[in-house]
Amino acid sequence: MHGIWRSSLLSVVLVSPLAWAESPLQSAPSNERVVRGVFSAAVTDGGDDLAKVQFKNADSEKIKAGGLLMVGAGVLVAPSDSPFSYQLTLNYHFDSITAKNGDASFARMPIEALVFYNSGKHRFGAGLTHHLSPEVEFDFDDAPRETVEFDDATGAVIEYNYAVSPSIWLGLRYTTIDYSPSDFDGEDVDGDHVGVTLHIPFHF
Repeated sequence: MHGIWRSSLLSVVLVSPLAWAESPLQSAPSNERVVRGVFSAAVTDGGDDLAKVQFKNADSEKIKAGGLLMVGAGVLVAPSDSPFSYQLTLNYHFDSITAKNGDASFARMPIEALVFYNSGKHRFGAGLTHHLSPEVEFDFDDAPRETVEFDDATGAVIEYNYAVSPSIWLGLRYTTIDYSPSDFDGEDVDGDHVGVTLHIPFHF
C-alpha cells in the first residue's frame, strides 16, 4: 500500500512541472499581460522602379520602391485573457545594387504598430507603418554622388502568420504606401509591396 502511494506521489511530482512548462500562460492570473521581445525580418517586392543599373554583360538590375529586405526588433504584448496581441517594431528596410563602377541604394526606417487576432497556430494582423527618412542614393565613378530624399510617409499593413513552432512564425504581408519627393515637385512614388515574413518572439 505504501509503495503504491509513493509511486502515485512521485508521478504527481514529475508530471506537474512538465505541465507547468508546457503551458506557462494557463497558470498566470487572467489579467496578467505577457510582454516579450520580437525579432522580425521580411523579403519584399513591388512598387515603382527607382533605379536601373545596366552592366557591361548586358544584364541589368532594378531597385524598386517596395524592395527588398527588412529587419527589425521590438516588443510583443499578449494579454493572457484576450485573443488579441499587439506588436511594435523599429525596422530597417533597404534595397541596393553594387557594380564595379558604383552602386545605388534605397533605404528607410519603418516604425510599425500591428494588432493581431490569434487563433491556435494562426494570427491575422493589421496596422500602420510609418517610414522615416526614405532616401535613394546613386554613387557612380563617372558622375557625382546624388541623393533623392522623400518625406516621411505613413501606410497600412495587413499580415497573416502561421506558427511553425512555439517560437517561430512565418507569414505573408501586404503594405500600401506612397512616397512624396522632398527636394522637388513631382509625382508620388508607389511603394506598395508584398512580402514573406519571419517573426521570432523571445523573453527579455
